[in-house]
Amino acid sequence: MKIYKTALGKILTTALFASLSLNVACAPVSKISASTTGNALTQAYVWYDGEREQKIWLNPQLVADFSLGAEKQNALQASNVAATPLQTKQSQPNMRLWKLGSVSASAASDAIQSLQSRQPAGKYSPVFHDGSGSAASMRALPGNIIVYLNPAWDATLVDAWVKKRKLEIVKKLDIGPNIYVIKTGPGLEALDTANTLYKSGEVNAAFPDWWQGVEAK
Repeated sequence: MKIYKTALGKILTTALFASLSLNVACAPVSKISASTTGNALTQAYVWYDGEREQKIWLNPQLVADFSLGAEKQNALQASNVAATPLQTKQSQPNMRLWKLGSVSASAASDAIQSLQSRQPAGKYSPVFHDGSGSAASMRALPGNIIVYLNPAWDATLVDAWVKKRKLEIVKKLDIGPNIYVIKTGPGLEALDTANTLYKSGEVNAAFPDWWQGVEAK
């Protein structure tokens, strides 16, 4: 049986990033490769699990819809008549996976752009897999990132950093010093913001508040 959760739920089991180094290795932008060879997933992106670079692969046939209400969900079918809801073993409140009719590499991006123009308040994300095949665990970007700041910073330094970066704190997590949920839009905005902050060297860790599909034990 599959169960689904966000990174914020998973993160409550660990506080290992508080002592991570501030030294940052050079890394490419989030999208690192693209290919059209064969039927496997071929467009890869990266994110940073602490200091570890993780690779994920885009599924061009799937879109994750985190919008509220049937009206916004129906907008996807209006923008892509071949889109069909993907049945999962466990229903998710305020979230639905859609399968697109096209398998082109730009299908998901085009669908999301159309959706955002029709429903600016909607929340839509590409769907990624942790491996290069569609059987690998899925993840998507509902919005927001989790940031580990220098644990020695006081409230004044935290506030100054937030203002400098023009960010907005959603809440502070009580799993260690100076760990915050930072507001971002859904989709690649969240991934790119997290990667940019991590590679800046100003934070100990920064990663999206992932929605994930994991296999129950």
